[in-house]
Amino acid sequence: MAIQRARSLLGLAIVVIAFTRCAAGSAPATPGGPTSTPPASAPTATMATPIWQVGDRWVYEWTSGKESGTKTVEVVDLRDLNGVAYYVARLAESEHYYTRTLHWAAAIREGKVEARMVPPHPWFAWPLAPGMRWTHQGQFETREGVAKYNDRFAVIGVESVEVPAGRYQAVRLVRETDRGDGDEYWYAPDVRWYARWLGRRGDSQFEERLREYQPTARPR
Repeated sequence: MAIQRARSLLGLAIVVIAFTRCAAGSAPATPGGPTSTPPASAPTATMATPIWQVGDRWVYEWTSGKESGTKTVEVVDLRDLNGVAYYVARLAESEHYYTRTLHWAAAIREGKVEARMVPPHPWFAWPLAPGMRWTHQGQFETREGVAKYNDRFAVIGVESVEVPAGRYQAVRLVRETDRGDGDEYWYAPDVRWYARWLGRRGDSQFEERLREYQPTARPR
């Protein structure tokens, strides 16, 4: 479906990139944009870059208008291309490439590039800490054409988030764009990715909530 395909292309939404809605690559505008300030009670501790391993798996429930479903993302490879190390995560029939800092770089389907962001989309800036802000200017390229991106990111604070998989302490982040779209997402260190994601593409909104996290065994 168009919604799932668009969510796939950016996710994550990252990515991620996951991304949701018909305009593949645009991202949702949500409350608490970069002009917000972190709550006074927010912890000041920073959060380091998570490490993914082959076999790590996330299952999300998603809703968009009257539509709903699930999506599964699984790390299937660690790959070096042109001197850059990537995680390769499978989502449906596409493989998504993330840098080791979880910046979304590309989606590849049947050996062909379906979409890519140049430079990779920085949904996270490490170490995460309340009050952090960063920007991204780049090109989102698909087979249909090229779109310019000029995005603003901010870490709003630390708070508890409850999803079907459980309750987590998470960092709430937002992304705003020049297109009126935007995202609000909660990174949970315990699951090494986002636990919840709210987004808007034009007049359409979507939500993803973590239903299951299955990490592969870590060496002791």
